[in-house]
Amino acid sequence: MIKRRRVQIFLIILSVGLLLTACARHRDSQEDGNPAVQVEKARRDALVGTLHVRGKLEPVTSSNVVPSGQGGKVELVHFDQGEPVEKGQVLITLEHDLLSSAVRQAEKAVQQAETGLELAKINYEKAKADYERGKTLYEQGAIPATVDNPMAGKGFEDYETAYKIAGEQLENAGTALESAKEGLIQVQENYEHAFIRSPISGLVTRVNVNPGELASPAAREPVISVADLSKVIVKTNVDEDMVNHIRLGNEVKVTVPAVTSQPFTGKITAIAPVADENTKAFPIEVQVDNTQGHLKPGMFAGVEFTRRYPEGIVIPLEAVVGSGSEKAVWIVDEGVVERRPVEPGADNGKEVIIPAGIEEGEMVVTTNMDSLREGQTVEIEN
Repeated sequence: MIKRRRVQIFLIILSVGLLLTACARHRDSQEDGNPAVQVEKARRDALVGTLHVRGKLEPVTSSNVVPSGQGGKVELVHFDQGEPVEKGQVLITLEHDLLSSAVRQAEKAVQQAETGLELAKINYEKAKADYERGKTLYEQGAIPATVDNPMAGKGFEDYETAYKIAGEQLENAGTALESAKEGLIQVQENYEHAFIRSPISGLVTRVNVNPGELASPAAREPVISVADLSKVIVKTNVDEDMVNHIRLGNEVKVTVPAVTSQPFTGKITAIAPVADENTKAFPIEVQVDNTQGHLKPGMFAGVEFTRRYPEGIVIPLEAVVGSGSEKAVWIVDEGVVERRPVEPGADNGKEVIIPAGIEEGEMVVTTNMDSLREGQTVEIEN
């Protein structure tokens, strides 16, 4: 019985010893240069790059309205902020009693000038007929060229003089009518300036005057602002790597976190041909439909641009080690690693194209690269 227990104890001690030895060998194996690594297979693919930029929403069309002419005192404000208006609707009416009186006087002056012109035409036609009759009589010898005694009748020169005077009066009457019409146009324009109209259809976004206040074209702020919000734009910038890969009319994703997490569809409507001197980036504009009215000017928006690079060998960006011109990747072949120099191409922040140096299907190391040595045996983790 005692002998059997001694055998059992010996076997237990032997098993523990063998287990400890195996662990020690495994630990020593790792310490001697056989680390565990993760790998990923290089593949041939067309890399898609994504650029995210930000900007603020702005109305496509807006107008800061100021009085035309000299301005004046506000009589009525017809719209409040946020109300819709149509192009040509009166937004603000200025006091215009004196202007109305001036228009009536100018209209009366035109009527009088028209009457004067009609009378001058009648007088001219009569003088012309008398002149032609007098000329005929003179040529027939029935009347003399001149008459010394007016009581004796008229001579040809009398008819000729009356005809010239009637012509001058007709011309003067025509000039007077044109002048009266010009005066009427001027006072009508002044009168129309009393009615400040909307140059566009949209929403009133700001009202800066109240009845009784002065509205001046020289004021620091517009009297009223109107914006067409049926479409909005995002003004933002792209770098030189992206600008040649976008075109007018391209559709892009636009996100407005303040409204929804779902992206809107935007369309590129403007691309600057030169870079901004300060930012060295290229300003662009992206237009977004806003018929629902949820997008408000001033909201922040994100714009996502995608670029499809030519097909090549693609590996994880994290597999590339080194810096500058000394970049490399670790390749695993039958459990042995090889450091292979590479010159990475385009990347999208997650993956990178390797133009040369790696073949499709080769396994690249993505973890624990700092502990690797050339020709070292490694263990591949699943």
